[in-house]
Amino acid sequence: MRILSVGQMSGQSNTCRLRNEALKRIADTVDVVNTSAITTSYMYRIRNRLFVEGFPVSIPERQDENRKILDYISRNKYDIVWIDKGLTIKPSTLVRIKKEQPQAKLISYSPDNMAERHCQSKQYLEGIDIYDAHITTKSYIIDDLYKLGCKKVIFSNQSYEDSFHFPREITDDDIKRLGADVGFVGAWEKERMESILFLSRNGIRVRIFGFGGWEQCKNDNPNLVIEDHGLFDEDYAKSFKCFKICLCFLRKKNKDVQTSRTMEIPACGGFMLGERTGEHRSLFEEGIEAEFFSDNEELLKKSRFYLEHEKERLEIARRGYERCKKSGYSNYETLKSIIEQL
Repeated sequence: MRILSVGQMSGQSNTCRLRNEALKRIADTVDVVNTSAITTSYMYRIRNRLFVEGFPVSIPERQDENRKILDYISRNKYDIVWIDKGLTIKPSTLVRIKKEQPQAKLISYSPDNMAERHCQSKQYLEGIDIYDAHITTKSYIIDDLYKLGCKKVIFSNQSYEDSFHFPREITDDDIKRLGADVGFVGAWEKERMESILFLSRNGIRVRIFGFGGWEQCKNDNPNLVIEDHGLFDEDYAKSFKCFKICLCFLRKKNKDVQTSRTMEIPACGGFMLGERTGEHRSLFEEGIEAEFFSDNEELLKKSRFYLEHEKERLEIARRGYERCKKSGYSNYETLKSIIEQL
C-alpha cells in the first residue's frame, strides 16, 4: 500500500503529524506533503477572518502544497491520498488527482467541526463533493456533511498516538515546572473560565497553561496560577502525569462531546475529570476508568474527593490507561479500521 499524506506536520505533539506516524506503520510507503507554516501570515489571518464573516474569499497556501501534491501524483501511483484538514487544497488539485489516479481513494480527515464556518474554507467547500470519503470525529454533524455535498461520511472516535502519548517517568523538576493539584492545558473559553474560577475561589489550587483570555484571571485569587504559554511536545505529555487531576473541557464553539484530550489524558497515565456526555461515558466507565461532571458544583465535589483519596485516583488513572489499550483507541488501530472500511 502506498499513501500520499497531506497535512500540518510541524511539532512533536501535533495531532496531524502523529496520525501520519500511524499511517507509516499501516502502509508500505507514505509520501508526505507538509502544509505547516513557520508563522501564520498576516494575509492568511485577514482572508480567513473575511471568510468566517461570510465573504467568498480563499485562504492562501502555506508551503506551495498544491504544486507539491501534483508533483507526487505525476511520479507515483497511490492507493490512498489522505488529506488532513485540507483547507488550502484547491478543487482543481482534487480533480487532477481523480483524473490521473482514478484507483486512488481520496480521503478528507478532520478532527474539527467541518459543518461550522470557522472550521471551513472556500477551497474546502468547493471541493467537498470530489472526495471519496470524509472522516469526522463529530457524530452529530454527519447529516450536515451530507447536506454540504459529501459522498460518504465515516464517523471515528478521537484517538491517541501510542508512540507519543504514554506514561512518562516524572522527576521532581517536572513536578515543579508542570505540576498542579488540578491542571488544564488549552485555550480560553468563557465556560472554562467560569469553572476554573469556581474551583479556585472555593479553595482548589488550579494551574492553567494556555493562550487567549486567561490573562484576565491572573490576579483573581491566590489559588489560581495562569501561565503565559501552552505546553507542547514532551512537556505536553508529561503534564498529564504531573497534574493530580486533569480537567477535560469540551469546546463549546465546536459543540464537542469528546475531544483529543479524551484519549490523550488517560493514554499518558493521567486522571481525567471531564465533562459528562454520552460519548464520554461510552468510551470510559464513569468512576472506574475516568470521572465526569455536569456542573460546577459536581466538579468541585469530585475535585475535593479525589485530591483527598490518592489511592482511588491512581487506580482510576491506571484503569483508564488500560481501557485505551484494550479498546483500540490508538491512532494505529483507529486508522487501520478506517482504511479497511475504505
